[in-house]
Amino acid sequence: MRKTALGIGLAAVLACSGCGNRDEGASPEVKSERKASAYTAQDVDPALVQASNGFGLSLMEKLMADTPGENVLLSPLSLSSALSLVATGGEGKTEEEMRGALGLGERTKDEIGAGYRVLVDLLSHPGEDGVEMNVFSSLWLKEGKPFHDTFVNRSRNDFRAEVSRVNFAEPQTLETMNEWAKEATAGRIERLLEGVEADAAMYVLNAVYFNGAWTKPFSAEKTTDGQFHISDGETVPAKMMANGGYYPYAQKEEYEAIRLPYGKRESAYMTILLPDKDVSLSKVAAMLAADPDLLTEEYEVRKGSIEIPKLRLEYSTNATDALRQAGIIEALEPTRADFSAMAPEPPNLFISKVAHRATLSVDEQGTEAAAATVIEMMAGAAPADEPFQMKVDRPFIAAIVDRATGCILFAGAVSDLG
Repeated sequence: MRKTALGIGLAAVLACSGCGNRDEGASPEVKSERKASAYTAQDVDPALVQASNGFGLSLMEKLMADTPGENVLLSPLSLSSALSLVATGGEGKTEEEMRGALGLGERTKDEIGAGYRVLVDLLSHPGEDGVEMNVFSSLWLKEGKPFHDTFVNRSRNDFRAEVSRVNFAEPQTLETMNEWAKEATAGRIERLLEGVEADAAMYVLNAVYFNGAWTKPFSAEKTTDGQFHISDGETVPAKMMANGGYYPYAQKEEYEAIRLPYGKRESAYMTILLPDKDVSLSKVAAMLAADPDLLTEEYEVRKGSIEIPKLRLEYSTNATDALRQAGIIEALEPTRADFSAMAPEPPNLFISKVAHRATLSVDEQGTEAAAATVIEMMAGAAPADEPFQMKVDRPFIAAIVDRATGCILFAGAVSDLG
């Protein structure tokens, strides 16, 4: 029986630099959308969010193990939502493995779609100045190849996927797909795909874009030249940003953690986990994979100072090996995959590649007016402990989290600044 490749491309971009003054939107369609979500945080399926967070952090741990000492940056939301979309087209053991790895449980296909419809809509409408979040999906279907209406309609209505019929053999198709990814990520990812298979049946592209202004910005005048310790005895130059005030902060047994909010109403935040000097980054990553709530739990508000390096990182990977380690096996096998709920058989479909690209940019920019408000609001609750001093001058883990839902938009292990 002839098999046809199903390609999946995943794009994620992060610009957490307070670039709230960007002139153009992440996508033309966004400009005409309503400013408020049709849902509230109470409508979100918390178990689905936890499953997405857990899957992403577990995958990050696996990617770190495959490339020790290198940076890893991914979007748990991008990966889980795109793969969940594909999972709704699976049957039998293919669907069972994907459900298990993604933590989808016993939800029906429609319940999976409904869960992501609420989550994606809510995340795409943060409802405040200074924070922009967008989640985009698209299906690129081979001309002449039939697909089940139920799958296509669920992808369009629940996962908000744009659906296009294309000829993958035409060179212009690749350019059109890359242009879609570039536009969806506000130009941060200029080329998601280097090529497409001419005989592919379908590509799924997913992009997550985040742009947040610090609630309490870093002053460029306080940024100094420093050193970032990438390994024992080896350092690289770093531009260290400095700030002080009241922050949610915790000193744990093997790491210290801080939460740096975005937006006037702090609708999102960056959590930074800095391992103790005698604790490896991989050990903390394993702790997060075992307990994702460590990134979203509440910390005590304390007075102190924080130094973090300016960053501009790019990351790309083919995640298929890591997915196999996560338990998604049959879906990747040409002779065994069963996506009969996606399209009539034969020919059958299988996942041939899962490409993921991400960028991360962190600098001083933010909104001055919100900073004083936050300090004033937090001052009364601050404990009388000695001020903490947190200097992030060695490998660390960072994550961008939506406050209302607890959804981890991006997570990364930063081992080097290059």
